[in-house]
Amino acid sequence: MGRYDNKIKALSASLALLFAAGTSVGCNLLHPGDTSPSNTVLASGPVPSDTAVVQPSSEGPSETALSRETAVSILLGQFLSELSGDTVDPEACYEDACLIASGAGTVNGYIEDYISSPEFTSLNIDDDLFIRKCFLTFRGIPAGDHTVRFLVGMMNDGMPRNKIADLIMQNEYFAETCSAYGVLPAFEADRHMEIEEWYDTINAIGDTTEPMTIGGVIPSEATLEMLFTAMDTLTEANREFGFMLLDINTGEGIVYNIDQEFYTASSIKGPFAASFASYDPEGAASWESTITNMLVNSDNDAYTALNNQYRRTYIQEWCEEIGIDPEPFRYKYPHVSTRMMTALWMRTYQFFETEEFGPTAGAWFEEPVYSLIHSELGDQYVTRSKAGWLVDEDPSHTTTVDGGVVYAYNGPYVVVIMSKVPRDIEPLRPLLRALEAFHFAL
Repeated sequence: MGRYDNKIKALSASLALLFAAGTSVGCNLLHPGDTSPSNTVLASGPVPSDTAVVQPSSEGPSETALSRETAVSILLGQFLSELSGDTVDPEACYEDACLIASGAGTVNGYIEDYISSPEFTSLNIDDDLFIRKCFLTFRGIPAGDHTVRFLVGMMNDGMPRNKIADLIMQNEYFAETCSAYGVLPAFEADRHMEIEEWYDTINAIGDTTEPMTIGGVIPSEATLEMLFTAMDTLTEANREFGFMLLDINTGEGIVYNIDQEFYTASSIKGPFAASFASYDPEGAASWESTITNMLVNSDNDAYTALNNQYRRTYIQEWCEEIGIDPEPFRYKYPHVSTRMMTALWMRTYQFFETEEFGPTAGAWFEEPVYSLIHSELGDQYVTRSKAGWLVDEDPSHTTTVDGGVVYAYNGPYVVVIMSKVPRDIEPLRPLLRALEAFHFAL
């Protein structure tokens, strides 16, 4: 069931009573202070069902009896007037309103088609103004500057305007407005992401030169202010970085620059240890003290001993299993992307939660001496993470990375931050706080 379905159905039931009683309409529901159309009344009689086929009246909408079709045409005309900045006659929307009232179309789809039309495109409304118009029309509030920046960035990364508009329509204000005119808007249903969808979701994300959300979520203005402040500070310091947060249950998340490759340093020890414990639990149990030393203290000698014995066989098999290139993992400390590290941590979570040895091995990841994720969130939640950091004479080795699983109160999530910050988690702390604020609000 969609997140607003219960409230919408209740409102629609109330509206049905209004139709049946012939109650007067005394206000413009997009803008309650406007009292037009004040001289119309709802037609008496039952409201058409959501599935009934309703044919347009040959005489058009009546000026005195407001049928569902007429009400919807008024709604569409007001939406289009708000978007275009010019008055749109509701009669021009009547035929489409009949389709929507009958269940053969949706308000969302009609608006998406209008935004994609030559008529709207010819208005040459710039991206900034387009976002602001959509927010006022579909949310009833002005869009904050950080929200505008965020959504314009998503358009710059390839999301078309009509899809941005639909994203903005996914809110309770829009739902209640449509319901008050006798129709239910189309909403993305709440969903549960199954294990087999995790890797497809990660691999399907396009190039991200700007931060973007996954799963139809627009962060709050306050969260975006935190996020952009953290990102701008890193950018001004000439620090390259990428991040990905993905809610394990819903698939909702936020990502940025997920295909640039960074030096993993010791962060690779986390997925390495998990893949070893997954494929050879008895062997991992016999090396427990070595593995925990490697994870807790990031001991390089412990990692070398395990590599001498097992090479990178298991982590490469994991890569094959989840659909990422195993070639970089021939190296002890590879250069990989945030997308790849996130997929490996999703597989690590899968191991923790679905395999017999997973809970035992998972406890090895919970108390690292040095980890941004653990130090920032470990007092609130159980966290399982592994960081890496380095700076040496090779500029490509300058890195600070952390990745792991956060067992948050509103559901577990995987988060990975990769950067060219030299051996210091502190500059990345505001970024992680912004990502946690994003997830906390889901």
